[in-house]
Amino acid sequence: MKKDTFLYVNAFLMDSCFSIVGICVPLYALQFGATYDDLGHINAWGALAYSVTSLVSGRLSDRMGYRQIMRIGSFCLFLAFVGYIGVNRIWHFVVLSVLTAVAIAHYWPPMQAYLGREKSRDMLLPALGRFNVAWTLGVFVGPAAGGVLFAFHPFSGFVLSGFFVFLLFLGLIVVPILESEPGVAATRSVVATSGHFFPLALLANFATFFVIGLIRALFPKLATDLGISPDLLGFLLALIALTQLAVFYFMSRTDRWQFRLSPIIFAQLLGAFGLGLIGMGTKPIVFACGFLLLGGLIGVTFTASIFYSLYAEGPGGRRTGIHEAIVGSGFLFGPLLGGLVAEYFNARLPYLMGSMVILMTIGIQLFIHKVKAPSGFVPQTGD
Repeated sequence: MKKDTFLYVNAFLMDSCFSIVGICVPLYALQFGATYDDLGHINAWGALAYSVTSLVSGRLSDRMGYRQIMRIGSFCLFLAFVGYIGVNRIWHFVVLSVLTAVAIAHYWPPMQAYLGREKSRDMLLPALGRFNVAWTLGVFVGPAAGGVLFAFHPFSGFVLSGFFVFLLFLGLIVVPILESEPGVAATRSVVATSGHFFPLALLANFATFFVIGLIRALFPKLATDLGISPDLLGFLLALIALTQLAVFYFMSRTDRWQFRLSPIIFAQLLGAFGLGLIGMGTKPIVFACGFLLLGGLIGVTFTASIFYSLYAEGPGGRRTGIHEAIVGSGFLFGPLLGGLVAEYFNARLPYLMGSMVILMTIGIQLFIHKVKAPSGFVPQTGD
């Protein structure tokens, strides 16, 4: 099997399973009396473990091999998913959240670096587009399937996800991989300004996953308090992936967004507005509009961050590790701060706090872009 095709299938199945478990965990924790604060801690400790482990696993994969580290991650993730069947205390969820995060951190950074290896700029953009579409389809299918599975039986989502992750583990062992097409050049021309835009994209990605982590951790409880059923909740969260999918596809078809700050800023402004809708809404249709805007935000910032992390010389494990660590740090601080704010102030306030984080990030980006732009850089329209 061709390497890229193999990785696309892996990305789809992995995020499908991860998203199924992602919606089942807070719903299952609520059955044990979890509060907003508890849900925030469950997600925050996992995010902390993911951030730290990603920095290590990225470098490790450059030395030991990408597939080897992915095998370790997938097998550990299988154990974590099956472990949810035996939980009966809130702290059990925290422990399994950490184990899940450590496992998945041994999967995504090496997979992304493996995908970007031996690709020129012209090859990298469509490959990243297809990769992003693949894992986004998993994010789209996962929450909807997770809500339905949880309504059927609380354990069903964990069992099914564990089964498919174990299949991925076996595939990494037995499936033969064609590394590259004969005659494909393994060179890349490095644009001097990529080093300038990488930290700007990382800042945007942090703010994005701060609010997405907040949504995933806290919105299930808000939805439950408003009488929204688990299956409807799953379909609402799946809407994020709908716009995300469209944006990923569009950005893979053009390079006009590259080395420009304005597309990132525009997406962030729309995302901040979407969070405002979620923070003030009471009807599913309002929440749906907010989630659609957040999907567009993910599509832009994630594509920019992973592109600039791979568009450089040398092995990509270290840089994809940084990229994923930033994602994890957003997932850390979003649920943690959001859980505290919701628990001790107001259940709606975390979403407005998320909007402020995005707007503050925009201010920082504009300042850095103005002060630190490389010599000779000519801004594009709107920059």
